[in-house]
Amino acid sequence: SELCGPKPSPLAYTKNEHICGRPLGLRFDKKTGDLYIADAYFGLMKVGPEGGLAKPLVKEVEGVPLMFTNDLDIDDDGAVYFTDSSSVFQR
Repeated sequence: SELCGPKPSPLAYTKNEHICGRPLGLRFDKKTGDLYIADAYFGLMKVGPEGGLAKPLVKEVEGVPLMFTNDLDIDDDGAVYFTDSSSVFQR
């Protein structure tokens, strides 16, 4: 959408990032070609090698919403590890 376009003004982006997302960590799974995204607002997401929209994978852990998912890594077996550095703030 225009709201989340590729060239928003800095003020508009900050105002709308809860809608557009704030991707902070990106990693490719070398075996599958999937792109994993750690997003401060949307948690852990994935885009397949064919592209398209990101699909949510994890938004909460043990009933607690993720609040600042900021990075991830993928080991040689394909296990994904991610960090969520706040239970209060998304910025």
